[in-house]
Amino acid sequence: MPTEVRGGVEARKALRKYAPDLGKAIQKELANLLKPVTNKAKGFIPADIPELSNWSKPVSSAETINYRAFPKFDAGEARRGIGYRTAPSKPNKNGFRALARIANVSAAGAIYETSGRLNPFGRPQGPLVDRYIDGVYDKTTASGKQYSNSLNPNAGKQFIDALNGTGKIVDANNQTGRGRRSRKMKGRAIYRAWAEDGGKTNAAVIKAIEKTKIVFNKYILQAVK
Repeated sequence: MPTEVRGGVEARKALRKYAPDLGKAIQKELANLLKPVTNKAKGFIPADIPELSNWSKPVSSAETINYRAFPKFDAGEARRGIGYRTAPSKPNKNGFRALARIANVSAAGAIYETSGRLNPFGRPQGPLVDRYIDGVYDKTTASGKQYSNSLNPNAGKQFIDALNGTGKIVDANNQTGRGRRSRKMKGRAIYRAWAEDGGKTNAAVIKAIEKTKIVFNKYILQAVK
């Protein structure tokens, strides 16, 4: 869960410069805290999604797939994509940075995690709009990120229903401890594991960072005496 710790990034920078051993110790401690949740999240990735044979079907060497557009699902790759980071992230659009986080770098894994979070029944098909080509007017379906690109009007719902058959979206906002609530805190693997953790890891991470800041401040005071 996103949690605000004031001065956390500055403290990590100071640790690297003035107390590198203490900096390595906190990174190791954070890794040990995040590892159990990460492993649990990997266990929520299904071995296969039989209802979506085209998505989970192995790709032959002769077949060309546009992975950037819609990657094939591979359980092993999706599990390997889940990992933890103990270094501060880059600032988001609101200026917040994550001091420690769990994420899935696998594109298919991210699709499995979040599909249906915003649109539980799939993205709707766009409305018909006029178009003018070579002096002729006709109708076409509006396109855009908010609309489905499939000719099948039920494609989105069928896709999400199949995913829900292996693991439903879980809301990780409903846990104890400090943290900003967000609709993005919902998913089938990482956020499910985070929700089942009940906020214990979140609280432990905050405590570890705050404890390190206190130890570092004492170290600096002793060094300047």
